[in-house]
Amino acid sequence: MIIKSNQLEKIYLILIEIGVYLSLFTPVIFIRNYFFPFVTPKTIFFRMVVCFLFIVYLLLARLNPQYRPTKNSLTLALVIFLAILFVTAFLGVNFQKSFWSVYERGTGLLTLLHLFVFYLILSSVFKERKYWERIFTISIFVCLIVCLLLFTGFNRSIARGGATLGNSTFFSSYLLFNLFFAFLCLVLKTGWRRIFYGLSALVFLAGLFANPDGFTKGAVSGFVLGLLFFLVTFYLIYSFTSLVPASPEHRRKVKIIGLVFFLVLIILAGLIGLIKNDFVKQKAIKLWHSGSVQARLVVWQIGWHAWREKFWLGWGWENFNVPFAKYYQPRLPLTGDIWYDRVHNIVLDTGVSAGLFGLLSYLSIFVVAIFRLIKLFKKQPSLFTISLILITLLLVYFWQNLWAFDMISSYVMFFLTLAFIYYLTSTPQPTLALEKIKTKPRTIFFSWPSIIFLIFLTILFFCFGNLQSLRAARLITLGSAASSVEQSMSFFEKALQTSAMAKFETPERMSSKLEQLIVRATSSEGQQSLIKGFELTEDEFKNTLQTNQQDFRLYLSLGKHYLNFYQLTNDATKLNLAEEALLKAKELSPLNQQVYWWLARLRVLQGRPDEALIFSNQAIDLEPNFLTSHLMAITIAILTHNNNLVIQQIQRALEVNPLWEEQIKQFLTE
Repeated sequence: MIIKSNQLEKIYLILIEIGVYLSLFTPVIFIRNYFFPFVTPKTIFFRMVVCFLFIVYLLLARLNPQYRPTKNSLTLALVIFLAILFVTAFLGVNFQKSFWSVYERGTGLLTLLHLFVFYLILSSVFKERKYWERIFTISIFVCLIVCLLLFTGFNRSIARGGATLGNSTFFSSYLLFNLFFAFLCLVLKTGWRRIFYGLSALVFLAGLFANPDGFTKGAVSGFVLGLLFFLVTFYLIYSFTSLVPASPEHRRKVKIIGLVFFLVLIILAGLIGLIKNDFVKQKAIKLWHSGSVQARLVVWQIGWHAWREKFWLGWGWENFNVPFAKYYQPRLPLTGDIWYDRVHNIVLDTGVSAGLFGLLSYLSIFVVAIFRLIKLFKKQPSLFTISLILITLLLVYFWQNLWAFDMISSYVMFFLTLAFIYYLTSTPQPTLALEKIKTKPRTIFFSWPSIIFLIFLTILFFCFGNLQSLRAARLITLGSAASSVEQSMSFFEKALQTSAMAKFETPERMSSKLEQLIVRATSSEGQQSLIKGFELTEDEFKNTLQTNQQDFRLYLSLGKHYLNFYQLTNDATKLNLAEEALLKAKELSPLNQQVYWWLARLRVLQGRPDEALIFSNQAIDLEPNFLTSHLMAITIAILTHNNNLVIQQIQRALEVNPLWEEQIKQFLTE
């Protein structure tokens, strides 16, 4: 049976439409028994769907040139941004990590490539309003599911206010897009369907402002500022310009209503300031001194120092952990956090990762998109409200990312938004007859050899970049849960052999598992299995360090691994190896308290208590207000069996903060 070209085209279009709808369910994907269950299944699910979409799209574009990408400024801005990311990653400290990322994030260059292909397919295929209305409706429906799970307490024991997204910040980022999609649909649609979008918007507002685990400051402040921007801009353009057609009488009414509204707003703000002045001040002070704000300030400072060192080209995508260790500030633990792999500020994050060139190319995406929207409503005043909603969305998204960073769910929404902006702002092309299309010359990119090569490449990405990465994530989880050393190490080793992505985090997981299993090793046979496990983990640390020679955390973990190895074997050579690893870690991050704690423990095991106390007190000197350093110093003093030293360390701690007395007593009784 021979299928006609127009029938084949319809089949391809239906498959792409279904695939796009399926990709919008990415945020609800959650599989507990995978490594980082809130991240890994989502990311790989989306990438696998995109691989399927790309193969079908290539066949569709080959069949009908109408669906091939066209030259435009927005796509060009994205291409330039991705190209600069690849160049700066290649010149950065670790290209492999830039490309793969880690399981905890999953936002490496590989994922960005999939997102760009997603944008390309959306912008090239969906050229009718009805498709976009369906896409937004399904996205809103999925977001409603996430909100329902949030309010019913789904996974609250392991999720931090984000339902299937696992974190309230990631949830709010995703929610903001769908809130604006609901606003768009309220404008685009008519009749009873608007009730659905209106109710959805109310649910999303409840999720934004009444998250059971607390709202996200960046997203909420961004939405409030965005709302004000929208109202002021709409009022000024509608009332005082002729860009939007309206009768003089109607403009006059809008002017009066607007003036009254803003006057009432100013009066209310003034009354709140007078009546609740102390309350507002207290809230502002509390917010400023909160752990999240103070942590941001410290990490931003670290990020700025890192960017200044490699100002033009940066350190490479996904490699902030290296300058973070180098410019680590000892006061960071006072905020409640000690590890950061992001600056939590899109400007600094992009500057650190890709330098000034990368930052300018990223900002150009927003500039181009907003410029195209402004140009659009000047030409078509009827699209003024839609254009303004989209401009506001971009500004709100950028604002909230000054306090956070993207994960796969918000990335999908962002690239979806860009594709819709392209659809709105692209110049409509005349419809060509099928016979005429057939005679159109083929481009090299869409010749059969190119199509076959790209399909083959996509299948490779699907299998080795996605399926194998997913399989390795499952194996890491099995290794962490296994009850015996042999089973655990076997799973971990298979994970490392299965995917290149596994090597960045697996050695540390292996070491942690062995530390748990040491206490169970009662027989000599069990000890021999542990020794083999320790040796295997040591080799994996070394293999990973070959391409991660500036990774402080790996060296610190390796040093701790050798200390545990020594406790198992009493082999003094392990202490020498631990010293080598820990001193390297100290070289990479000289102001990080953790390395001093472990060097102090090392000196105790080496029978050099005086040096142990020096290291423990150096950790205190870095930040005297950090209680944990004092507790570590007290522990070292106890290990020296010198009661006078223990008393001295306790007195030193209480001189810094007398309120620590109860915590120290509790620590000593444990």
